Amino acid sequence: MKRPLIFTFLLASVFIFSCSNDFDVNAKWKDIPVVFGLIDISDSAHYIRVEKAYLDPDADALELAKIADSIYYENAIVQLERVSNGQLFTLERVDGNDWGYPREDGIFATEPNWLYRIDSTEIRLKAGEQIRLHIDRGNGLPDVTSNAVILAPVKLNNPAGNTSGFSFINTGKTNINWSAADSAFIFDATLYVNYAEYPKTDPSTITYKTIKWPWARGLRRESNSNNFEVEKVGIEFYELMKNNIEVNDDLKRIFLGIDVEIIAGGASLEKYVNVSLANTGITSSGEIPTYSNISEGLGIFDSVNKFRRYGVGIQDKTRDSLKMGYLTKNLNF
Repeated sequence: MKRPLIFTFLLASVFIFSCSNDFDVNAKWKDIPVVFGLIDISDSAHYIRVEKAYLDPDADALELAKIADSIYYENAIVQLERVSNGQLFTLERVDGNDWGYPREDGIFATEPNWLYRIDSTEIRLKAGEQIRLHIDRGNGLPDVTSNAVILAPVKLNNPAGNTSGFSFINTGKTNINWSAADSAFIFDATLYVNYAEYPKTDPSTITYKTIKWPWARGLRRESNSNNFEVEKVGIEFYELMKNNIEVNDDLKRIFLGIDVEIIAGGASLEKYVNVSLANTGITSSGEIPTYSNISEGLGIFDSVNKFRRYGVGIQDKTRDSLKMGYLTKNLNF
């Protein structure tokens, strides 16, 4: 569920929309549910955030955001329905601070940090099935609903395994490619380069470090093919190392391996990202559009799938270049 940047943008857009023609700002007030949930079949538990915003000309939205009672529904019932048979699963309201999902300091109240949770062993999601979100806000308000298709796990095709290893040749190209389900429409691909360093005078004092290397952000499906590929020129690997590791003759470094992470998102998430970024360039009108697939309000409910292969190595020629190449020879690998 950890998508803090997306969620921050989503909630901020609620207040920006107070100037939108979509709502009558002269109305006394309007209850607007704000919902965020990205369901991953590989997670041990699933979380949905449900909040509320008010468009009220007589109140300061930023002040209301600081009051927990103003942003949460007191008696909301949040359920997931397996559409194929109508089976309903009720989520438990929990404090995200107690489950490793603290809310960052900012506009909104951080305590309590109410989320709705269900253990994956209780619902046992299946790839390809349709799940419907139901939220009863109470007080006779219309139910909030949204649908999502559960994504199947991503399959990483290249590198084929931890032993095959990356080959970074200066002018040559290196690729990663993967397969994904028909219902996957947007992808992020990231490599995490892991290494250790220690003082030459004290090899027992080891520090482990990681360099994040984005390969693709918001890569879209452009055909009916379920195979996707991104590539880099080999020299970019050595430039990455040079630009992120300080030259220090007193330190010895050991290359440990590369983790490959692919995150896939469904059609609604792809549309949300498209609309959210469509009008923020130098020619923008100044009004940020917001895509939502939540009935009665704003937000996003969809499926994602996170895949990570740990500890992929590098081939011997790449290891030699890391040690002796002109860009990285002073890094002491």
